[in-house]
Amino acid sequence: MGIKNFGEKLKVARLDKNISQRGLGLALGLSDKTISSYESSRSYPNLELLPKISEILEKPIEYFVSDGKDILLNEKLESIIGNHKKISEELVKIKAVINKGE
Repeated sequence: MGIKNFGEKLKVARLDKNISQRGLGLALGLSDKTISSYESSRSYPNLELLPKISEILEKPIEYFVSDGKDILLNEKLESIIGNHKKISEELVKIKAVINKGE
């Protein structure tokens, strides 16, 4: 799990939602000390908690486990794949026109 900045991201997302550590802990069935431990990167939640954290803080799981570069790279890759598909479609059309002329 890409947890390099997990604690920082958890804290930012929690504060954005105006939820206390105690409030988040209660929602997750954990103590505020556990949330504090996550935010200071002394420990990390198990993978089963990530969907709950994501839902409560209204952030995609990727927000917590990605460094952001992964998301940008995926977007660029999807764009390249989309462009490749368009080019392939155009080449098929051009080939069809050429074949009709022969």
